[in-house]
Amino acid sequence: MRIPAFIWLPAFLVSVNLSAQNYPENPEPGACYIRCPIEEIKEVEKVVTTPAYMQYKVAPPVYKTVEERVLVKEASRRFEYVPAVYREVSDTLLVDDPFSTYTLIPVKTLDTFDLFEIEPAYSRFESHPLIDGCKSPVPGDCDVICYVSHPAVTKKIPVKKIVSMPGYIRQRPPNGRYKVVKRQVIETPATVREIEIPAEYVTIQKRVLVQDAAIDSVEVAPVVREEVYLVRDRSNSGSTDGYEWRKIECSLLDLNLLPIYYALNSDILTARAKAVIDEKLLRLMLNRPELRIEINSHTDSRASDAFNLELSKRRAKGVVDYLVSRGIKRARLEYHGYGETQLVNHCGNGVNCSEAQHAENRRTEFRVLPR
Repeated sequence: MRIPAFIWLPAFLVSVNLSAQNYPENPEPGACYIRCPIEEIKEVEKVVTTPAYMQYKVAPPVYKTVEERVLVKEASRRFEYVPAVYREVSDTLLVDDPFSTYTLIPVKTLDTFDLFEIEPAYSRFESHPLIDGCKSPVPGDCDVICYVSHPAVTKKIPVKKIVSMPGYIRQRPPNGRYKVVKRQVIETPATVREIEIPAEYVTIQKRVLVQDAAIDSVEVAPVVREEVYLVRDRSNSGSTDGYEWRKIECSLLDLNLLPIYYALNSDILTARAKAVIDEKLLRLMLNRPELRIEINSHTDSRASDAFNLELSKRRAKGVVDYLVSRGIKRARLEYHGYGETQLVNHCGNGVNCSEAQHAENRRTEFRVLPR
């Protein structure tokens, strides 16, 4: 099949143009590349001619003069007795209880006689003389009996009869005997008043040891001779301009948020911030020694423009200095501070915003730079 010229001709020109500009060969679709200088790799063998040793010197003690209050008399308390206050009152007291009196009423009697029965009345059958002219020889046939009553037999005896019974009349006097007694009662109780006696101090000056005398040791480095061996020679790499293309994640070419946070108006990196830098940047730069990194720092608008600009520069530089302290070459790092000139929201000067909205503007970002 014959391919039209208007199709293969542009493809041919693009291929020729890529080749002319020394672009990556066989690039992957969607992949990103950076152009890096080919670095010569050398191995250095060190030969110790003089070993290291420790050199010592005496550091004198350090004093400072301070003033100190010294207790010369302890605080105490004095107790003062306050006597009770009395007032006089009068009491009427019963000294002789009232008692009851009685008027006796004697018994009244009347001398008289009472008739006493000394023999009681009675009735009985009594025999009478036989009937005259009774001719019966049978005993009892001619007997005569009568039922006869006999009256009681009495006797008059002198007695006394009570006309009125004895008794008494109770008479109680209305009052007993009283006496007025004066006595003292407490108006205000006696108390003990406590009086504080303050402590007494004198101020003295004395020299305080700040740092004791010590031995400082200084390590004298060994004398080393280096033998250099060239492992990778840039002239033998096959590159015409001394550069080569390295594949990289495309997201690293854009600005990436570095989630580190500072105290208010401070550029000091906390331990947590350093751990984030180790995770996000240090590992990347150690694994990819060909990369250059740009650090950008921003602030919110809550300070003067000049202060925020200087603060952001110090914060970005602080990240760079930390990476250098961990072994990254300073030539691989670039930093900028933009202050409040690149806010990501509307929270500019004089705008009332929440803390979360201001926090969006306080950010540090990084990206990979081409060589």
